[in-house]
Amino acid sequence: PALASHRFASPPHAPIAMDYLKKYAGAGSAGLPVPPWSHTAWSFLGAFTGMACIGLLDTYVVVPMAHLKLLVAAFGAMSVLLFSAIKVPVSQPFNTIAGNTLGALVGVSVVTALQAAGLADWFWLSGALSVSLTIALQELTYCVHPPGGATALIFALVVPIQQEHWMYVFAPAMLGSVVMVCVSLVINNLASDRSYPLFWSPVKKAQEHDRLPMLKVEETNEESGAEDEPSLLRVYLSKFSGAGGDPAPKPKLVETLFSFLGSFAGMCVLGLLDTYMLAPWFDLKVEVAAFGAMSVLIFSTSKAPLAQPSNAVIGNSIGGAVGVFVVSIMSFVGLQGMIWTSAALSVALTIAVQERANSVHPPGGATALLYAITPALQTMGAKFIFAPAFLGAVIMVVMGTLMNNLSPDRTYPQRWTLDDSKPPALAKS
Repeated sequence: PALASHRFASPPHAPIAMDYLKKYAGAGSAGLPVPPWSHTAWSFLGAFTGMACIGLLDTYVVVPMAHLKLLVAAFGAMSVLLFSAIKVPVSQPFNTIAGNTLGALVGVSVVTALQAAGLADWFWLSGALSVSLTIALQELTYCVHPPGGATALIFALVVPIQQEHWMYVFAPAMLGSVVMVCVSLVINNLASDRSYPLFWSPVKKAQEHDRLPMLKVEETNEESGAEDEPSLLRVYLSKFSGAGGDPAPKPKLVETLFSFLGSFAGMCVLGLLDTYMLAPWFDLKVEVAAFGAMSVLIFSTSKAPLAQPSNAVIGNSIGGAVGVFVVSIMSFVGLQGMIWTSAALSVALTIAVQERANSVHPPGGATALLYAITPALQTMGAKFIFAPAFLGAVIMVVMGTLMNNLSPDRTYPQRWTLDDSKPPALAKS
């Protein structure tokens, strides 16, 4: 009998496999509340202003005077972070500027290396390497920033922009990031309930004596009376010093390895499907810049609300739909030549719709912007909403589920729907 029971016992790897599969159900996390309309209004204003600045500088300064490009899809994703999700660590100034610049450095380096190796036309490989190496280096240098993945992927995929060579690191990557951070500082801090940034240093922990000067003023007011109430200008300027938030901790080295492997696998699948199946057989496109940013979210910040499946699929599809809608309206009224206006409206409206649908997802901004500034994609019309916007997001979510859960410390997704938390009565039972 003992021998028989041993013969039919579960193999030792069965519990591991079951634990892995159980993660597919999700962690049952709660969703985020829908922001108030006032928040959406400020998000729209900030994003429109930021993208208008980028577009106008691109049209009248950077392109004609420096023969460089500034208006690229990565800034659509950056707008969502800097004007809608301003409190998350990946939205802060150091992450934005350093993370995006690093993405450009990696993209140029990978393309240069593959060209030297005679693999210049292996776009699926250059895209996968550019994004996954960007994620790994961002994690190691405390500057995780999803648009940096898009910046790396743009250089890997867009042959004309490769003519910029190392100047691509300066513009669009670094210069555009600085412009966006400056606009974010000016616009966000105009709102009474916003304070940007949370921190300037990526490694400094907020201490009691490092708190926002505005808070110290408020404490002084309580003791000395209302006559010392600071002016609105002083309160506004005090926000620039940072609200005293803590940066995200540096992940373990083994987790960085999982981030690299997951993003490399995800981008490889996306690129190979695009190259050998969807493009030649169905005339569809799925490997576009937005998925560089999505890869960073899903594989490096897999627990973040912005990275969950409902946000990824719905938010990115919204970006595709808004981009198509705005370009159609601009063409109908004869303003299709005002690219900067189409770009600013596409991104700002995407953010507004995402917030009202409770599905904020930064790559959706990149998807909308990509359609607005790329005439070749505009020939797809409404088909763009299905692929790349919807289909590409589904592929990335599937790959995120398969790869992230290989790590013992990860569970992806945290939730499948907008809110997977159980009501109190069910939770107790």
